[in-house]
Amino acid sequence: MQERHIQVRQDGTGDFVRVQDAIDAVRVLPLEPAIITIGPGLYRERIVVPDNKPHITLRGESAENTILVYGDYAKKLGVKELGTFRTAVLKVEADDFRMEQLTVWNDAGFGDAIGQAVALYTAGDRQVYRGVRLLGNQDTLYTSRGRQFFENCYIEGHVDFIFGSATVLFENCHIHSLRSGYITAASTPAHQAAGYVFRNCRLTGEEEKQSVYLGRPWRGWAHTVFIDTWMGPHIHAAGWDNWSNPVNEQTSRYAEYGSTGPGAGERVSWARQLSESEVQALEGFAVLTGHDGWNPSPGTGND
Repeated sequence: MQERHIQVRQDGTGDFVRVQDAIDAVRVLPLEPAIITIGPGLYRERIVVPDNKPHITLRGESAENTILVYGDYAKKLGVKELGTFRTAVLKVEADDFRMEQLTVWNDAGFGDAIGQAVALYTAGDRQVYRGVRLLGNQDTLYTSRGRQFFENCYIEGHVDFIFGSATVLFENCHIHSLRSGYITAASTPAHQAAGYVFRNCRLTGEEEKQSVYLGRPWRGWAHTVFIDTWMGPHIHAAGWDNWSNPVNEQTSRYAEYGSTGPGAGERVSWARQLSESEVQALEGFAVLTGHDGWNPSPGTGND
């Protein structure tokens, strides 16, 4: 299929100097996929990929050198407080979106005066993120809806920094806790089979031992699974928190399989260890397949 190529360069040698201008230049319901290549630099702008512009790829030179950054935060005052869901540096509403070799950084910092500050907000189906770094503190990654695949990514934060109701597979990702808190806060709907699946990931942290929980349920049917994941000593022995509501223990769907490292071990009684057959059912991209048979692996023509 023919592709449209657009270059963003801060030195003026590309088609545009701002990322949003390049996205705006793609026609509504494009006739061909658009590949937007972004040169090295710090791009301080809020960026939206609207839902009527599917099949866009944002591709950086490298995640270390190509950085999308902004500093909005929930408690920022205008006429009223900004609120969590209006703080994202990059909001992707479109289906069939890809991002490669880029950093998205909310640099608002952390503290009571800041609260939630989203780096990436995903709100589309069949999205793929490879070699991406997401930097923030509270609420770094908000996965609102749809299916997403994160591969070889780095995600950091402290409180509920991966949260939302989407179905997401994290493969070979590095998840880093900046201080005590909670890695996930899933809000998986009761009718949805899967929320977050972490496979072959690595959990590291800067805080003292047993100061970080694997997750707590933003909504009662939260689904989060860790498979063959290395966990540092910062992970709390209990593993999971009920968000001060014992009722959540009856509905939350929390499980592990093959956890290793000093943070692995016995968990709360209301979390599970998956059986081998259950793990086999999650192999490959089964969690993402859905009604359309989506497979985000390279070279399938389905990505």
